[in-house]
Amino acid sequence: MKSIQLTGTLLIIGTLIFSCVPLKQFKDLEETNQQLTDKVEGLSSDKELLEGRNEELKELADRLKKQVAELTADTLRKGREVSACRDDLNHLRREYDDLLSQLRSQTGTADSEELLAYLQKLQEDLQAREDALIAAERDLAARETELENAINELAAAQKELTTAQAELEAQNRRLMELEQALARKDSASNALRQAIADALTGFDQSQLKVHIKNGKVYVSMEEKLLFGSGSYQVSAEGASAIRQVANVLAEKTDINIMIEGHTDPVPYRSGVLLDNWDLSVKRATSVTRILLENSGVDPSRVIAAGRGPYVPLVSNDTTEGKRKNRRTEIILTPRLDQILDILETN
Repeated sequence: MKSIQLTGTLLIIGTLIFSCVPLKQFKDLEETNQQLTDKVEGLSSDKELLEGRNEELKELADRLKKQVAELTADTLRKGREVSACRDDLNHLRREYDDLLSQLRSQTGTADSEELLAYLQKLQEDLQAREDALIAAERDLAARETELENAINELAAAQKELTTAQAELEAQNRRLMELEQALARKDSASNALRQAIADALTGFDQSQLKVHIKNGKVYVSMEEKLLFGSGSYQVSAEGASAIRQVANVLAEKTDINIMIEGHTDPVPYRSGVLLDNWDLSVKRATSVTRILLENSGVDPSRVIAAGRGPYVPLVSNDTTEGKRKNRRTEIILTPRLDQILDILETN
């Protein structure tokens, strides 16, 4: 009796060591796959933001170009006004000097008084023109400063636009590479699903299902195809189906393989196995051994794990539901090395 208990204890410890550590590796693969999907979504979102920023910068550049053109034209106009004002001022100064000379030579006459009055008026006009010239020159300087600032702002906006466009192009290339790599992964998954489905066409299709979920290929086989009730010994028909899958996987060296055992929640205890969890692990390892037997599949690619009754497909409220939940799944995940290399390169 003690020998049986010791054997059971060693079996439980062995199966836990065999399943739990590799299961973490498989979970890491699932997380990596989800991270890659999130990364593509994030890059797509970043691309949309960059495209929006590019449009804003283009509109800003267009507005600044228009503003620079208007300021340039206005500055030229102001410059011409200042030049004309300066010419008028010089003309008035010459006229004033001439009149002043005449006044000095005609002192004491009526003409001199009239000339003096006219000279006074001319002096006032001259002062007004000087004031206007000073104001025009100040306005011109302000416009020139505004024009210079607008030109600098336009240059900065164009530089930012060039940088944003280069970043957007790089983001597009990166996103395209990732999308192409993910598309190749999906294509490989579809091809793998079809190859396994073709290999299993001779078996009862009501007892097995080959489908893709979350980028992984699932080969789900019901208990009836593989095991007797409460047993972990694989039937002849089940072993044949597993070998057909192994033949396909032997040629697909870039696929990671996980075998999961699942049970219903009906309590189980028999011999050295304590419960449904033990049974699910033992069924997974039984399938694993047949999968590896003379198949050429590298054992380092394979993970065996038991999930007990804790990941049901459907409700266990009915007999039919319990039947569907009693299953063994071979879960196939394409390796993500190429996609990870793209992320590291970028």
